[in-house]
Amino acid sequence: MKSTPLQIFLQIAALAAAAVIAPTSVAAQQSDKNVVAIIASPLANVHKEPQFKSGLRTQVLLGDEVRILEKQDYRYRIAIPSQGNIEGWIHREALQIPKDNGQDYLNAGRKRVIITVPKSRAMILDRTGNHKVSLYAGTRLPVVEATGDSYKVQFPDRTLAIISTRDARPVQAAEIFANELSPQDLAATAKQFLNVTYLDGGTTTQGMDTRGLIHVVYRIHGIPLAPDREALQSGGMRVQKNELQPGDILVFHGEGEGLYIGNGRFLQSIRKRSVQIGGIYDRRYANALQYGLRFLGADPVQKKLPVQLSAAEILVTQDRAAALPLGKRIAYWAARFIGTPYDPDPLGLYVRSNRIITDEKVDCMYHTFRAVELAMTDTPAAAVDRALDLRFITKGRLEDGIVRNYDERYQYGEDMVFGGKWGRNITSDLGTTVQIPGSRGKDIVDILPKTSLQTAALQSRLQDGDIIYWIKDPTKRVVGEIVAHLSIVRVKKGKAYVIHAAGDKDRKDRPGGGVVKEVPFADYVRTMKHIGALATRFEE
Repeated sequence: MKSTPLQIFLQIAALAAAAVIAPTSVAAQQSDKNVVAIIASPLANVHKEPQFKSGLRTQVLLGDEVRILEKQDYRYRIAIPSQGNIEGWIHREALQIPKDNGQDYLNAGRKRVIITVPKSRAMILDRTGNHKVSLYAGTRLPVVEATGDSYKVQFPDRTLAIISTRDARPVQAAEIFANELSPQDLAATAKQFLNVTYLDGGTTTQGMDTRGLIHVVYRIHGIPLAPDREALQSGGMRVQKNELQPGDILVFHGEGEGLYIGNGRFLQSIRKRSVQIGGIYDRRYANALQYGLRFLGADPVQKKLPVQLSAAEILVTQDRAAALPLGKRIAYWAARFIGTPYDPDPLGLYVRSNRIITDEKVDCMYHTFRAVELAMTDTPAAAVDRALDLRFITKGRLEDGIVRNYDERYQYGEDMVFGGKWGRNITSDLGTTVQIPGSRGKDIVDILPKTSLQTAALQSRLQDGDIIYWIKDPTKRVVGEIVAHLSIVRVKKGKAYVIHAAGDKDRKDRPGGGVVKEVPFADYVRTMKHIGALATRFEE
C-alpha cells in the first residue's frame, strides 16, 4: 500500500497548538528580535513591503505563531511557520509576545479545536454576555471546556469564548480524521468557498485568491501548505490530466492555479470577481493546463531532510533531479537541507568524526560541500567519491569508512575560490569590485563590496547554485582568513535568495546553535556584518 505523508503533516500541524500565555505588549519588547509572537486579532493582513499600500502577501489568523525578523516603528517583518515561513510585514497591534518565547504556546499537549466552516461567530464571555466576534476557517484555539453542543475556547489574551460544535472539530482527533480523509472530503470543503470575493493574497471569506483557497482547504484538514506557487510545486507529486482526482492542485501556464473538485471541474478565484467553477476541457483552459499536484498520498521521500533519507531514497532523488541544469541541482540540494540543525562544533562534526557524511548537523562549509557533491553525481557512492576530490586541496583518503587526511582539506573559503575545484571565479563578472589585503599567499584580493552587492543589477546576474563567500572585516581576522561564511544562491520568480547554515559555533561562554534557512539575498546583505563577498559558479 502506498505510504502517505499525512502523518508527517499532522505532526507539523500539531506544533501550532495554542495555549494560555501571559500577554506582553509588543511595544514593551522593542529590543527583542527573532522571538515568537502570536496573532491577537481574528484576522490580520501581512503585506509585501513595509509600506502597507504595497499589497497583501498573505493573511494570518487568531492564535497563529509568527517569528519577528525586523522592526520599523509600528511595522514588523515576520515569518509564518504554518505557511512555509513565508515573510511579510504586519502592524504591531496584531501581535502579542508571550514571555516564554512561545514554549507554552507550542505545547502540542493542549487540546485544541479548528474552525471548519468559512466563518463562525464566537460568543465572548464578558460582562455584556452578548458580544460576538467572527472567527475564520482554519483558526486553531485551545479548549478550556467542551459540552454537548459547544466548546469554550481561549484567545491569546486569555479571553474566553463559546463556539458551536457545528463549526469546529477537535484537532487531537486529526489522526483519525486523516485516515478517513478522501479526495471527496477536500472537494466538499473547497465548495464551501464558492462565490467568495477575490482578494489578492487573501485566505478567508473576507476575500481570497486561488492560492489562499488551496491553503485554507488543506489547513482545515491538517495539511499545511504555503500559499506560494514554488512551495506547492516543490512539495506535491505531479500527475497528468487523465490521472486527476478531487483535491489535486492544477497548475496552468503563467501564474494560474486551480483546485480540482472532480468530473472535469475545478475552483479558481477569478481576479475582480470571486471563486468560480471552471472546466479543464473548456476552450479557455484545455491548452493551458500543464499538470496536477497531489498532496493526498504524495511521495513522502520529498518531505524528508537528507539525514532522513536512505541510500536508496537519495538515489531516487538524485535521479529525479538529474534533468535539471547543474546550478539548479545545486540549489535544489541546498534547499533540501532547510530546517537541518546547525553544527556548533568549532572543528566541524564531519572533521571531528572523520566522516564524509554527517547530514544530521551542518555548518556552512559542510552544507556547501554536500549540496554540490549530491548535485554533481548520480549515486550516493559517487557523491562520496566526489567529496574526496572537492573537499581536499590534495585528495581525500577513505579507509574503512574513515577519512585519514582531513588535515589536507579546504579549511578556508578563499582556498576554495582560488584552488580551481570550486567553479569559475565570477566575482568581477557580477559587479564593481574593490581591493582588500589578501591572505594565504595573496597580497591583494578583489571583492564585491557591500555597495555593489546591494544593487539590483548585481542581484539580477546571480544564478541558481552560485556560491557566495562572505568576507569578514579585516580587523576580525584570526589566522589571516578573509572568508567568514558561505551560502548558495537560489533564484525564485526572478528574485535571488541565499540558503545557508545560519548559526553560531560553541564558545566557552555560551553554546552555539542554529538552523539551515533561506532568506532574500537583499535582506541578508542589508543586515549582514560582512564587508563584501566573492562568488564562484559551476558550469557544465
